[in-house]
Amino acid sequence: KLFANVTATYSRYLFNIGNQSTTDISSTDTSYTDIFGYDYSSGIHDWGGKIDFDYLPNPNHYVRFGVGETYHTFTPGVNAFNLSSGGTTIDTTFGADSIYAHEMYAYIEDDIKIGGRLKINPGVHYSAFIVNNVTYFNLQPRLSMNFLLKENLSVKASYAKMAQYLHLLTNGTIGLPTDLWVPVTDSVPPIIADQVALGLAYTLDNDYEFSIEGYYKKMQNLIEYKDGASFFGSSENWDKKIEIGTGTAYGVECFLQKKVGKTSGWIGYTLAWSNRHFDNLNFGRTFSYKYDRRHDVSIAIVHEIDKRYGKKNWKLDLGFTWVYGTGNAISLPISTYRAYDATSFKEGGRGFSEIDNYVDRNGYHEPSYHRMDISATFTNDSGKLDKSWNISVYNLYNRKNPFFLFFDYNQDNVRVLKQLSLFPIIPSVSYSVKF
Repeated sequence: KLFANVTATYSRYLFNIGNQSTTDISSTDTSYTDIFGYDYSSGIHDWGGKIDFDYLPNPNHYVRFGVGETYHTFTPGVNAFNLSSGGTTIDTTFGADSIYAHEMYAYIEDDIKIGGRLKINPGVHYSAFIVNNVTYFNLQPRLSMNFLLKENLSVKASYAKMAQYLHLLTNGTIGLPTDLWVPVTDSVPPIIADQVALGLAYTLDNDYEFSIEGYYKKMQNLIEYKDGASFFGSSENWDKKIEIGTGTAYGVECFLQKKVGKTSGWIGYTLAWSNRHFDNLNFGRTFSYKYDRRHDVSIAIVHEIDKRYGKKNWKLDLGFTWVYGTGNAISLPISTYRAYDATSFKEGGRGFSEIDNYVDRNGYHEPSYHRMDISATFTNDSGKLDKSWNISVYNLYNRKNPFFLFFDYNQDNVRVLKQLSLFPIIPSVSYSVKF
């Protein structure tokens, strides 16, 4: 009646971005090469252990409980500059010091069957996070219920309170994506979220299943960069460049699935909103989160063809997938003006610099993301060996989805917005043998 799993884990995450430029300098007296480099790195090292128990006292109860701990080492942001010019070398490193933290938790939950129609899953999760001589405690109750209205129709509802000790610090302006994972500190509290959900599920002839679910989440202690701040070009730690605010996320998810038969698959659609509010950002007005994705669509279809010749079987699986999503929310300037720049003038420059005027934070969306993938898998079962060939094409119609946007000048010296894309159409072939 009692089962246990003991697990030890190690993981490492590293983010690194940088560049290096060289300039050849020559004159009648001397010649040398200027080298300028910049590097930014951030990372997380985790060591962890946990023990989980499953306890089945009788057919109407399924109890799960356990404890665990993770030892984190965070390097939230280290800047490195190096300059070599005419025999002079400068190499400097600055940024946030490493942060060490312990994260501990304990939990218990029970799947309870009441009669033949009602299932209840109550639970509680208790966590602690120790960092910089500060300890955060959070009690997180959860409850979900599923009630069978009819044999093929059920209603479900849930509530969960959650605490997260990692923050995602996103760059809301255009340019190379630079999302950073940063920890809770003595001055940055954990994210606290409360979420409720309500849904219906309907099954037709055990072949088709349809579900619709609405959800609402309220979040506290979210972080965003201050206006004009980023992880570049400052000796300040990241926690001096942020504001703390609140957020909401809500939406409706629809799902239709065909589970049996030669042709199976699903269609999923989500209509969602994700908003943020910070007193000192966007003039105190609520704005969209960077990953606010209004529409999300996924379609997947698999068709099977089976044949048998004597003792040999072969099967052909044809797959089709199409996904669509609203582009990320970004901040774009509505105008640009020139400002007098005394430093530029003294150095022989134009004497002015261009200043972008931003009004709405995350007021625009990047172009939408969509692509189509297809595959064909031929499997030949000869008894002892199961051999298969797979031919697939990623991004069949070569959609140029945006990786990031940036400003540049065209041939007429007019400032324009451009897009950089990754992963065009990619065909692949594979062969596998199972025994």
